[in-house]
Formats: sequence, C-alpha cells, structure tokens
Amino acid sequence: MRFFYLFTLLISFQSVVGFDVNHYAKSNVTNINTFNRSTIHKDQILIEMPFAKEIILNKEQKKQLQERVVIKIQLIYTQYRTSEKFNQIELNKKRLLELKKLVPEVFEFPVWEYELISQTEGNSREECNRMFHGFVVTFRPDVTPDFIIEESDYINTLLTNFSKKDSLENDTTPKPFYIETRWDNGYVYDTIWGKKIEIDLYPPAPPNPYLASLQKDSTVLNAFKRIANAQDFIIVTDATGSMMPFYSQVIIWLKEQAANVNAKGCLFFNDGDAKSSDKKLPLETGGIYVAKSLQSEEINKALNKCTAGGSGGGETKENDVEAMLLGLKYFPEAKSIVLIADNYEKMRDYEFIDKITVPVQVFLCGAKNFVNTQYLDLTRITKGSVHVEHEEINNLHLLQENDIITINNKDYMLKNGVFIYYYAEKEVL
Repeated sequence: MRFFYLFTLLISFQSVVGFDVNHYAKSNVTNINTFNRSTIHKDQILIEMPFAKEIILNKEQKKQLQERVVIKIQLIYTQYRTSEKFNQIELNKKRLLELKKLVPEVFEFPVWEYELISQTEGNSREECNRMFHGFVVTFRPDVTPDFIIEESDYINTLLTNFSKKDSLENDTTPKPFYIETRWDNGYVYDTIWGKKIEIDLYPPAPPNPYLASLQKDSTVLNAFKRIANAQDFIIVTDATGSMMPFYSQVIIWLKEQAANVNAKGCLFFNDGDAKSSDKKLPLETGGIYVAKSLQSEEINKALNKCTAGGSGGGETKENDVEAMLLGLKYFPEAKSIVLIADNYEKMRDYEFIDKITVPVQVFLCGAKNFVNTQYLDLTRITKGSVHVEHEEINNLHLLQENDIITINNKDYMLKNGVFIYYYAEKEVL
C-alpha cells in the first residue's frame, strides 16, 4: 500500500478535494475532423451547447442523466477561435461546471471515463455554428427482457461447458485410437494416438460492446490468488447484468474451492429481482440467492435463479450490504466476506455498512479509472481490503484524518471519516 504525505519544504501544492474541474478541463485532447451526430447509439445522448458558449440547450435531459449509469463523458468542441484572447481551457471549465450544476450526483462519483475531443474542421463562426458542441454521454446498457434472456443463456452455456469438462476429466471409459506414421530423427514410427475431445470452455463474448470490453478485466482471478490463505469466509457476488463478464472467473475459482473447508458458502444478489425502484428499500430489497455449499450443483442452482430473477433494472444502486448481512445470518461461523462488486454502482444500503461485523475483502470490478469511494469506506470500517485488477490496498483503518492513499495513480483523502477524491498540482520550488 502506498501513502502520499504532504511535505511543504521542497514542494508546494495547489490541491482540490471532491471534483476538480481543472483536472478535467486540461485533460489530453483527441483531434478529429468533425463529429457526426448520426454516429451515436441508443445508449448515448448529446448534451448540446452553442459554439463558444457554456449554455445547455435542453435541460430536460437531466432526468436521463439521473436515472442511468454513466460510463463515459466526452466534451466536444471546435479548434477554431474568433479571438486571440479566447481561452479554451476556461470554456471547458465553464461547460463542465454547467453540466455539474445540472446533475451534481453524476460528479459525486466520477468513476466514468472522460475524454476531450477537438474538431479541426470549421474555419469561421458560420461553419462552427453548424457543428456540434457539448457533451456526448454514454450510459451502461439498459436491462431489457432480451438482455436477461441473453444473460441467462450465457450462464447456462458457461455452466454446461464446465460440466462437460468435468465429465471428460472423470471419464475412464476406453477411448477410440488411431495409428499415425511419423518421421523422427531418420526413423519411421507408427504411433498410437488417443482421440482427443476438447471443450471450448468460454462462450463467445456477449454481443453488447460494453460487456465485451470487460472480458479482458481479470480483477477477480487476480484477487482470488491474493487471498489463497483466507480463513472461514463467504463469497457475496453481484449478479446483475453488468457483471456478466466476471461470472466465468467467479465460477472457475468457486469450483477450485469446493473442497476448501474455509470457504463456507456463496450468495448472489441482483438488487431486487425485477422489483420497481419505489419498492426497493434499504435492507429490504431482496433478490438474494444462497448456495449453502460450493458444490457445482448448489452454485449452478443459485446463480441460475438469481440471473433468471432479474438484473436490477439498470439503476445506479445495488443491495450489497443487505446481501452481506444475509450471508452472515446463513453462515454465522464466517470470519470474513469476499464481496465481488461493481465499481460503477453505489450501495443502496451504504448507510448501514457499520452493521458488517467481519472484515470485507472487496474485489472491485471495472475500476479502470477512479475507484468508487463507498467501497473504500466499507473496507476501512470493516478493517478489510480492496482489490483492483493489479493492486491490493490494506490497512485503510489505520489512516488518520487528511491522510491520502493512492490507487491506480489516483489519490483519495480521508476527510470527516469518509474518502473523497483528491487532486494535487505540484510545483517544485
């Protein structure tokens, strides 16, 4: 674990806590000729602004931004300027602040990707007035009935493949053979070969481009290797649609733990089955399914029931704490919890994290940019650890007020008992 302390002798800091508009306004820029509005897909919206101004033209889009999970924000502008005194960075700041004013909750957890895009075409005010300026916001795909069927098919194919592989490995019946003549070191050999049957273990990547992009994230398997010696633990897994690419990693590891006496059981949760949002109350949301052992049949049954029950509705919250508390009720002997969580989602029941009485090891999936600070708070309160794809963070409970921790080259400060995002611009004296 790495700490970052504030020395004032040789270095001075201009620091910002929370959302730092300067950090985003001065990000690296991607240059394109011109942005084509027709290229956006159903999970994107355009937040349009006039050329050289920060006014949001359609503030009715606020509802969409509040109800869906944002995974990427792109600020698009034209390179052309009508005055030598014009400052693009200042306009970027104003536009970001205007969007933040419209939907402050989006900026409370800036775990989304961000990109600045400059259009090089447009050589007059008239030309630029016809071009797009503003934000392209990309959402996580909505959960639809078709999506749930697709998810269920993916899980069933995955489980069937594992079952076939187990059957082949345990099959002792005689196999057909064939003879093949081969040349080796100047001699001719007749070799008897057994017919080899291979199973393609992993189903094709989900057709949704967002889910397919997560297939390369090895957070879960990497983190499981780090807790090889864990004692008396349970596994609690987010099984909503966005976590589909991680199921195979979870199942692989669970199968390996079937004989591990320290692995007590497993729970899958989907944030209330298909329950409507107004009926989802903290600690009373439901959609939690228990596997009382790590035998394949138990795991398969619980996971299938969970995914068939629903995928949480594509909201921005999940019932992590409720699932963990239920796990401790079913397995009172558990001394720790492994929580496999979605970095993009908040905890619906975050205010109750102090009810968790054992350390929580959080495997945070999809944490490519910033880490969701709610899971840092959970780890600190329970004296657990946070695992991202290539890093493990321990001992957060030892931090003092205003201490700073660095994860994935991003800084977080402990302020008033919770973690917040921290940005520092350093100037060597």
